[in-house]
Amino acid sequence: MIRHARLSRSIAALVATVLLWPVGAMAAEPADDHVEIVSLTTRAQATEIPPESIPFRAIVNYRLQSTSTGFLLLFPYQDNQTSSTQQKSSEMSVQSGSGQVSLDFDYTIPPGVRSLTLMVALFKSEQKLLTWVSTKPFDLTPWPGRAAFDRAMAARASQDYAAAERYLTAAIDVSPEMPSYYYWRGDTRTYLSLYDAAIDDFTRSITLMPDDRASYLGRGIAALWNGEPEAALSDLTFALDHATQTDRVSVFAYRVRGTAHAALKQPALAVSDYQAYLALLPSAPDRAEVEAWIADLS
Repeated sequence: MIRHARLSRSIAALVATVLLWPVGAMAAEPADDHVEIVSLTTRAQATEIPPESIPFRAIVNYRLQSTSTGFLLLFPYQDNQTSSTQQKSSEMSVQSGSGQVSLDFDYTIPPGVRSLTLMVALFKSEQKLLTWVSTKPFDLTPWPGRAAFDRAMAARASQDYAAAERYLTAAIDVSPEMPSYYYWRGDTRTYLSLYDAAIDDFTRSITLMPDDRASYLGRGIAALWNGEPEAALSDLTFALDHATQTDRVSVFAYRVRGTAHAALKQPALAVSDYQAYLALLPSAPDRAEVEAWIADLS
């Protein structure tokens, strides 16, 4: 949820009161000045940054009508504190009218801080507050590794799986309780033929997120390529049996389970799963190959 208000106070007064304002009791914001946080992400970095730093990027829409010029600032509030830290973004000057800007902010996480609230404020040039908006408090757990994770996804898109593994390891080092980081490192290690390590990562992801069918699918694939078709069969069957609807996980679980059945000399079951795969994905790019497998097994 985003919170809005319009005040005429100094920054010093603002930081002591802004987060105490009840959401349901806020005064209506006049139509002239307005700010809105459109998105909050991390931004790509040309160089490595310390693991305790988060390179935030806030995309902000603004409308300035009450004065000819102003500036935007982004402030962090840690945990349940009612005053801002000394950290803040650089001033972003804006002119009268409407527009969209990016506010970049490198936030260094102090020891023990668990959550953060970010506020964007629009000021007059004389540092008189016109209006503000804030996020709700959000958990910082996934964010320290977010920049490394984003770099890993970019490396995967370029099929540089060795680099992706390094970045995902860096993400896990600073955010060790994020199951998705283990999932993606497991998937990346499968591409690198590091099957034992991939199985360990998927197992950790399942420990943190026990019902995650994608992790069971990933572990099943790694186990199959590691020469363990029985273990693969168990994981792939879990992924299929716990589906609430047919989805991408189900589609590929049928294909891989078919291969596990074939490895276990169970041709009828293999054919059944291959046929289910083709029925669910009529435009499968490997249709001709799978149909050939079916013909060989029949």
